[in-house]
Amino acid sequence: MSSIPPRPTNVTTQLAKERNREAAERTMASWIQNCIGIIGFGAGFDSILTALHQAFPEQDRAFDLNLVHIIGLAAIAIGILLLVPIIIAYKQEIRYLEREDYLAELPRLSNLGVVVSSIILYGLIAFVAALFVLPWR
Repeated sequence: MSSIPPRPTNVTTQLAKERNREAAERTMASWIQNCIGIIGFGAGFDSILTALHQAFPEQDRAFDLNLVHIIGLAAIAIGILLLVPIIIAYKQEIRYLEREDYLAELPRLSNLGVVVSSIILYGLIAFVAALFVLPWR
């Protein structure tokens, strides 16, 4: 049984893999930071508008408190759900880096599509939330 000898690797290839792994980790850390910000926004949004409602009860018609709770919880849920695509993209990148044919195969653009579509989805939800909560009357 003949076995194919492993492809020789050089220091440059190994350093490139190391840099790419660190870049993937930085990207994931940045994404986690943004998701924590979105979760904090959801918690703060609910708390701040509830405190405003208690401080100024005469402005009851300016915003619906139930809608505020729903938007706050939705922001928290979206912050948690947006962690899923980056974890998947990170794991795919690490698997790609560990392959023997690292230089022969180009990384997929599906990761970028998932990330961009997640950001667009959150932006649309934030736009709709702002549209319904702000007093336009």
